[in-house]
Amino acid sequence: MHAFRDDFGLPVELTFDPSDYRQNEARHVLIFPFWQGKLLFTRHRTRGIELPGGKIEPGESSLAAAVREVYEETGAVLEGIERIGQYTIDNYMIKDIYVARVLHYTEIPSGTDVAQTILFDTIPTEVKGDPQFSRLLYDDVYPLALAHASGHRFAQPD
Repeated sequence: MHAFRDDFGLPVELTFDPSDYRQNEARHVLIFPFWQGKLLFTRHRTRGIELPGGKIEPGESSLAAAVREVYEETGAVLEGIERIGQYTIDNYMIKDIYVARVLHYTEIPSGTDVAQTILFDTIPTEVKGDPQFSRLLYDDVYPLALAHASGHRFAQPD
């Protein structure tokens, strides 16, 4: 279990232990989608570069929300997805973390807050304070979860 404060000063608890995260029902998701070994980011119209994610809709499972959010924000269709962790912000907001392998992606579906998708030649590891990235990636969740996601079979190039 990792404990720290996010960029807004709120307490965060992060776990990659399934016995911990299977006990708590998440209401949000964060996804690390890999396409040909590269991490697929989105550029939010106001927040900057970030990973796909969002709220779980009423009656929707966490897994279904993760698949939907990746499609809505990147246009990507997944061929595999697996939950790898969970974090809680301020003892209230619980987010499941997924790693996924992208089968293919096309244009971003219309009506989203996303301006474009982004693939870096080298996955950025140090984003804290970088103004092109969303402040939502400035805490320790991103680098710690990236370390777990990068070692997953879904992150490996075909």
